[in-house]
Amino acid sequence: MTEDNGNPIWKNRVESWKEKKNKKKKTSIKVEIKAQVPPEQLMEDKPAADAFQPLSTVIPIPKSRLAPYRTVIIMRLIILGLFFHYRVTNPVDSAFALWLTSVICEIWFAFSWVLDQFPKWYPINRDTYIDRLSARYEREGEPSELAAVDFFVSTVDPLKEPPLITANTVLSILALDYPVDKVSCYVSDDGAAMLSFESLVETADFARKWVPFCKKFSIEPRAPEFYFSQKIDYLKDKVQSSFVKERRAMKRDYEEFKIRINALVAKAQKTPEEGWTMQDGTPWPGNNTRDHPGMIQVFLGYSGARDIDGNELPRLVYVSREKRPGYQHHKKAGAENALVRVSAVLTNAPFILNLDCDHYVNNSKAVREAMCFLMDPEVGRD
Repeated sequence: MTEDNGNPIWKNRVESWKEKKNKKKKTSIKVEIKAQVPPEQLMEDKPAADAFQPLSTVIPIPKSRLAPYRTVIIMRLIILGLFFHYRVTNPVDSAFALWLTSVICEIWFAFSWVLDQFPKWYPINRDTYIDRLSARYEREGEPSELAAVDFFVSTVDPLKEPPLITANTVLSILALDYPVDKVSCYVSDDGAAMLSFESLVETADFARKWVPFCKKFSIEPRAPEFYFSQKIDYLKDKVQSSFVKERRAMKRDYEEFKIRINALVAKAQKTPEEGWTMQDGTPWPGNNTRDHPGMIQVFLGYSGARDIDGNELPRLVYVSREKRPGYQHHKKAGAENALVRVSAVLTNAPFILNLDCDHYVNNSKAVREAMCFLMDPEVGRD
């Protein structure tokens, strides 16, 4: 063999040896670069990387769970087709108009049922990443960039809608795991009842104790009536030695709060002949529920009362819209419009969540999970 041709087997071995040698050099260079980067910088880079990750993900549903339901849908479609075949091919000549009307209605209901099956044929579960949301919008040492939310709570007649239930709804909102300057709670009293106003005064005072207690011990749910009525081991996952003592004291404070609310309800059972009067002796503006001026009172907020630990509390606003005889007030829709106008002046949050007075927030991180969809640059566009 000539020197130019060489042994092909030998050449392959030499080239393979050179490739392995080059890989070892590259690996050693990477290790040296990593060794030069301090661990503190690596820890700082991790949240920065998380900030650009998706805030939610789709969890696939196993086919073993979807197949039985899809089989049932197909069987129902077959039965539905056989039913309509029988109905159409067997008209009732003696009552043709009634038969035709019945068939049209049945076809309409069947069509609406078929439309309802489309989203159920491909159900989707999603999971959220709250830690990535915080890494993206809550950087240390900087103001929170999370979107603000205005909560609307509506009530009309406190004798039919117990003030204690409304108070629990408000307390669950004020104790949310969300920046306090991003949460505002507006309570609409469309009945202009002094009982609702006085109950909200008591609720604002109790919130000064309840909110820091919830956040200190990560209480769930954060509506006191439902939290204290749970038949569970409330010591589970609690490691702070002061929890039992503070929980006992908080339960006593809540029972005293309930007594004060019940006393207000008992007092409101009989309306005085001259109407209700406020503490300063002036008549209550809402004595005539159909003819009274608008009333707005801010109980808590940035410049209002703080909690017992000296921290700020979310804004709490009482609103009773103006009513005059001869004008259409559109009931709850009109009350919601009034809340929108008031909130636009005070906070003007980009998101609004409307709750009935008996719908408390059962998950303190619910707003953060919602923001994983609403504030995601990709998902939020849809």
